[in-house]
Amino acid sequence: MNKTIASRVLGVLGLVLLLSTGVTVLFGNAQLVAGKAILGLAAIGAGFALGETGGVKRFFTGRAAHYGFFTAVSALLVVVLLGIANWAVYKRPRTWDLTKNRIFTLQEDTVRTLSALKDDVQVLAFYGQADAAYPQAQDLFRRYADRSPRFKFRFVDPYKAPEEVKKYAITEGGPRIVLLRGKEEARAREPSEEALTNALAKVTRSGPRKIYFTEGHGEPAPADGSPKGYSVAVKQLEGEGFEVAPLSLLEKADVPEDASAVLVAGARKPLLDPEVQALRRYAARGGHVGVFLEPEVNAGLDGFLKEYGIEADEDMVVDPSPVSRLFGGSPVTPIVRPSAAHEITRDLAQVGVALPTTRSLVALTGAPVTPVPIALSGRESWGETNVRSLYTSGAKHDEGEKSGPLPVAMAAEKPAAADGSPKSRVVAVGDSEFFSNGYQQLLGNLDFFMNAASWLAEREDRITIRPRSREASRLFLSEAQVSTLKFLTIDVLPVTLLGLGLAVWLVRRSR
Repeated sequence: MNKTIASRVLGVLGLVLLLSTGVTVLFGNAQLVAGKAILGLAAIGAGFALGETGGVKRFFTGRAAHYGFFTAVSALLVVVLLGIANWAVYKRPRTWDLTKNRIFTLQEDTVRTLSALKDDVQVLAFYGQADAAYPQAQDLFRRYADRSPRFKFRFVDPYKAPEEVKKYAITEGGPRIVLLRGKEEARAREPSEEALTNALAKVTRSGPRKIYFTEGHGEPAPADGSPKGYSVAVKQLEGEGFEVAPLSLLEKADVPEDASAVLVAGARKPLLDPEVQALRRYAARGGHVGVFLEPEVNAGLDGFLKEYGIEADEDMVVDPSPVSRLFGGSPVTPIVRPSAAHEITRDLAQVGVALPTTRSLVALTGAPVTPVPIALSGRESWGETNVRSLYTSGAKHDEGEKSGPLPVAMAAEKPAAADGSPKSRVVAVGDSEFFSNGYQQLLGNLDFFMNAASWLAEREDRITIRPRSREASRLFLSEAQVSTLKFLTIDVLPVTLLGLGLAVWLVRRSR
């Protein structure tokens, strides 16, 4: 390379370094700015020193000026096009969720809840900009607001607005998201889609809904946090605006008037006749009852279920398919298919439900009510009548035993009678463990239970597939690493590419 080419390359590189110091200033590092400026001036000086007499003048008045003019016009055109593109994006924003778990896409339950808003809901988020949860909450609220103009949010810095902190009784360890609709109020403990949608459903509910769990017959307590308890399901019910309480019909002659539904879940001993009669009186006045049975256990509700055309068979469903063995490791844990023929399971038709052990149900002919099967076992399943043989000689389909698919869950609705008796509803399932703490996280188990409870409580708007907590793939960087990454991508890389491009162009032009 001769001196003329070297001088031009050094001069261009020095000019690029000198001009790019304006970008480096944004990083607030005076040493980098000074270093680049000195290096740029040194390169320009070296270029002048190596250049021939009059070369600089010819560079700016000859072909270089001609090409430089068109380069400037091209750059200006690119800037204008980028400006137009940014304006279009601002006026009509579009997003694409390319994450593996679609963590930035609102789920169906959230979209449905937002679409059903009839009144404005004001969200107060007590997070300052320095709070770690602030960016997550801001992004989540914006996605909700984009879906519904009735969803409005405002951030409140707890340190700058102590009067609002006191007004809404915000504490450091308590919920910091408050949803307001008129005089109604609900709170979300964390800025997640599941928590926010549950709070939204609670603040927009029409009237209270109270669900009672019976007790006194070996049923798990609603607040029991063991694997066999129902505390997770109860927490989900409460999150969606339901009140949950235990009910002992041994102590009360009748079901309370405020009951939206009564659930008999996992009874190990039969209900006494006065208790069954109390359920009958409750159903006669328009009550709704959920019965969750267990194989080889008599809950004392055979007569009550027959009034709704349902009979629980004395068997245990066996499914030898490999899929059923994935979760229980045993053929007595069938993966059943929810039916699309009923409102409870319509959204779950493509989602399986794992039942740890279940008995099959039968729809009685000639009954005053025709029940609808809402979950069926697989085609390879059968109803094993000799249950003890399963643990001694293994699973074997004997002659005379019912073959699959078998109904394992049914829903029945008795219409209003001519004498003025209101309609009543019953849901019967051959298993009571599928929504316990140990199994509720499998497949669509929790959604199946929640949809059944919502249908019984006449909260059809809550029949859906609920959002789950989804984990994103995250990379945590220190502040120094973030600054270095920004400096390399915004400053060093573009300047290097520009300088090398101009140097190559000058070398090729000189040949």
